[in-house]
Amino acid sequence: SADPPVARRAQIVQQKLIPLREKISFLKSEGEVVSGINAIASFGHTPGHLGYHIESKGKRLILWGDTIIHPVISMQQPEWHVSADMDKDGAAQTRKAVLDMTATERIPAIGYHMPFPAIGFAERKGAGYRWVPASYQFDL
Repeated sequence: SADPPVARRAQIVQQKLIPLREKISFLKSEGEVVSGINAIASFGHTPGHLGYHIESKGKRLILWGDTIIHPVISMQQPEWHVSADMDKDGAAQTRKAVLDMTATERIPAIGYHMPFPAIGFAERKGAGYRWVPASYQFDL
């Protein structure tokens, strides 16, 4: 039988979104949402999960959504499976790719599960990464 929370979400989609499908624009994976905002395919946590890369006046920001589930474990061991991930291997691959891009290019990031202020940087630490929170003086 279906997982009750997943079944409930499917029911909500059927009730609330399907009637509006003609008015909604969908992205299949990566692509421009509007000028300066590009979707980043970050499947694994949930089907169709997207992150976003925002760029304006030479400044960049990554919104990685639910790609990183835990601010320590998911960063130190991005290959570990997380119970909330619907596609375990896909989510692990996505975590590694997003963390690698964010750390390599030194792009600030915002993540739902990061500690206050939930904006900061991914930094390489050994075979994994660590979260470096930005202070409240962070200037975008």
